[in-house]
Amino acid sequence: MVQDRFSDFDRREAAARWHAELQDPDVDERIWQAFRTWEQADPANAAAYQEIEAALVLLDQSSLADSWPVLPRRPRLPRLLLAGAALAAVLAAALFAVTAASPGYELRPVIHVTEIGERADVTLADGSRIHLNTDTQIEILFSQQARRLHLVSGQALFEVAPGPRPFIVDAGETETIAHGTLFDIYRREEGVRIALREGAVSVTQDHAAPILLHPGQQALARPGQPPQVTAIDPARIGQWQSGTLEFDNVTLAEAVAEMNRYATTRIVIADPALAAERISGVFPAGEQESFAEALALYLPLKAEGKAGRIVLMRADARAD
Repeated sequence: MVQDRFSDFDRREAAARWHAELQDPDVDERIWQAFRTWEQADPANAAAYQEIEAALVLLDQSSLADSWPVLPRRPRLPRLLLAGAALAAVLAAALFAVTAASPGYELRPVIHVTEIGERADVTLADGSRIHLNTDTQIEILFSQQARRLHLVSGQALFEVAPGPRPFIVDAGETETIAHGTLFDIYRREEGVRIALREGAVSVTQDHAAPILLHPGQQALARPGQPPQVTAIDPARIGQWQSGTLEFDNVTLAEAVAEMNRYATTRIVIADPALAAERISGVFPAGEQESFAEALALYLPLKAEGKAGRIVLMRADARAD
């Protein structure tokens, strides 16, 4: 725990040094490039820099502004580093002083987004990893009290590193608290699904009593209903990372809905009777044409390309 506190302070001090460095009106592109490299190396670096900027705004607006020491314009090298270190110390202290004096102060989250068909991996400051599936947005906000994340939309697989602070993921009406674990959360219109591969998680919906999940279990939380816990093959949790989708005796409507998550070309079922047909198999995610061609081999349907869509219709139907 002591190590975490020092790590956070060191990161904020580094962010403050960068802020001090970038205030020089003569700063060159090499400095900017080095800063961007540092900022993009870790989401926590960007968050620390945002904290410094926010602290300065609050400091300027607070009652501490009149009493806070004002540093003169920094001289050029060789005194640059010394002046930067002094300003960094002031900024780092300002962050703690202002946040302590401003009970309503909130840090801004770090946001990660994937587009349709895109996947991404994010390594957090504590060593945890998040694997983002297609069309996903997540907000990350670490504090001294908790490691909190908000799944705004989409799906993510979480590998949680042990630590003294709780790891909490909010999604819809649910709150999932990890206990050193590997789990997947999928937020969709009909509800939130939490599936556990390793470890244990506590799932709470609408502040009700928590439900403890064990490996091979998933909870589906629909709005206004208590979570339903069912069994799931742990090997299938996070399988989307391989770039393939496996369907086991699901309806064509379910399979098409899942395939449509990974591509801008939409598959449309023209005949409601086809939607109830059941399929099994493993298919590449995002390969809409290949999927439609495979369907035509096993089901009584044909596929027609129309204005950026693939329309599935009965084999004996006439195209418009």
